[in-house]
Amino acid sequence: MPVSKRAATDSQAPSPLKGKQMILEIFNVEHGACALITTSNGKPVMIDCGHNSTTGWKPSVELMTRGIWILEKLIVSNYDRDHVSDYPDLMALIDVKVLKRNEQVPASTIRALKSEDGMDRGIAHLCHTIDRYFIGGPATDNDFGDTNFAFFGNTPGTPPFGFNDSNNLSLVTFVTCGDHRFIFPGDMEKGGWRTLIRNPLFVAYLSRVTFFVASHHGRANGYLEEVMNLCPNIRAVIISDDAMAYESQETVDDYRRHATGLHMYDGGVRHVLTTRCDGNIRIDVTPASTLALVKLGSFAFA
Repeated sequence: MPVSKRAATDSQAPSPLKGKQMILEIFNVEHGACALITTSNGKPVMIDCGHNSTTGWKPSVELMTRGIWILEKLIVSNYDRDHVSDYPDLMALIDVKVLKRNEQVPASTIRALKSEDGMDRGIAHLCHTIDRYFIGGPATDNDFGDTNFAFFGNTPGTPPFGFNDSNNLSLVTFVTCGDHRFIFPGDMEKGGWRTLIRNPLFVAYLSRVTFFVASHHGRANGYLEEVMNLCPNIRAVIISDDAMAYESQETVDDYRRHATGLHMYDGGVRHVLTTRCDGNIRIDVTPASTLALVKLGSFAFA
């Protein structure tokens, strides 16, 4: 499959990467979230499983098309529909070995959080599987080659002793490979961020982030300047979103000033990438070097 004409790379990567790589793909699922990581030793890990209602694209179908029948880990970052809309089909068609989520939040709390707006199919099925067998906990196989995962989350409860909203109970995932670290914060909002940065270990993880996936699809309530200032090594911010419908989505300029930028093939520099404008986003990382090759486009990746 030909590379998109919009392919991009940083200035240190003029040629294709060689050797074992970690591949991160962030899919265009409109105002939702879905990413697939292929670790440097070839294991597939998915973060969220939202789908694209306009194109009909679903992660369950994508995995089957690629011949992937087993997911080593499915990470659910947020207990909202747009993060788990394809969860029932994914669970029916793919063998998910481990479900990773904020396991401080029981299924009963998720149901209570969703009682006002009603329980959609994805969340209902998630709660059902948590009740039945996916209770959380460590993976039985933590060998992901040169790819490492770390997780942080807040505790449910009554403020100020905990959080009673799904966004601030998001699971924050750090994915590290070589010199690059990615953060996936779900829909974390300002209050949740402020609690997390009280943890010195969390702050230490932030200090090495090079690619920052914006919280809450780039909405203003997910942006906290104190957090961004704790990430001095950001190359680019990635926003998974749909067409702008709210003023609160207009945070691109805020995020841009925290990133050093990626040098593009056309000579330009990009600080913020969005699925809204760029389609699917793929980043290849070679653990043994500082290189990170970024490809943009609306095509499906082989």
